[in-house]
Amino acid sequence: MTDFDFDEWLHLAKSDPEAFEARRKQTIEARINLAPSDQQHRLRGLQWRVDMERKKYKDSLVSCQRVFSMMWNSVYGEAGLLQALNGQLDAKKNKGNNKQSVVRVLDFPATTE
Repeated sequence: MTDFDFDEWLHLAKSDPEAFEARRKQTIEARINLAPSDQQHRLRGLQWRVDMERKKYKDSLVSCQRVFSMMWNSVYGEAGLLQALNGQLDAKKNKGNNKQSVVRVLDFPATTE
């Protein structure tokens, strides 16, 4: 999405929140439709979870923090991205391949803000 105009979206959100919400949903759905068809269902499920967090916490800062926390849990949590990557590395190591790969995994600690 290269034509995103933050000021335009901000003006719309302040002047007509209902139109903003309709456009937000339309834009998200358009982006999901660009994803491979086998990933679209999962993306809609993820968007539903984000929308439920936004609805549950009316304070936008709180809902933003909750969504941020969801993101970090998907990286560091059980069955998260980090475990998946480490599992792939372990599987590759156990294939009997004599070549050794050195991979540096960076630690990004979760914030409590």
